[in-house]
Amino acid sequence: MIVGQVLLGLTGLSISLYAWYVKQQRQRNPKYKALCDIGPNASCSRVLTSEYGTGFGLTGSLFGQNSMMNASNVYFGMIFYILQIIFGLIAIPLFTKFALVTSTISCLGSIYLAYILAFVLRDLCLVCVTSYAINAGLFWSNLRTIYSM
Repeated sequence: MIVGQVLLGLTGLSISLYAWYVKQQRQRNPKYKALCDIGPNASCSRVLTSEYGTGFGLTGSLFGQNSMMNASNVYFGMIFYILQIIFGLIAIPLFTKFALVTSTISCLGSIYLAYILAFVLRDLCLVCVTSYAINAGLFWSNLRTIYSM
């Protein structure tokens, strides 16, 4: 279970780094076409650079556009996955519980962003959907770790 958590965390971190790269390339060149841009309604670069790709589309109006809380979702993902890797490597009961809490929050965020993806943006983002699956896997792994103690 802990090995799964670390592997999922590494995979999530890799996906987040790729999403960061896509956002950087798209900001430099608005015509940039990422590998995950597979069709007119399946464009991860369009989704990642949308208003919902920063602060979940919420924090800008709550804290201001220049607030540290209005960071790219990619940065939140990187922090989350790094924490999951650390929590998986250090088997302390407090860390295990914190890993479950943070993975639960990530799943709630994934549900919100999946709704935005499907019903507001009406787009398919392979990077996003992959991260939702990784978040669900981390939740499951953390849940199993807690109940096997």
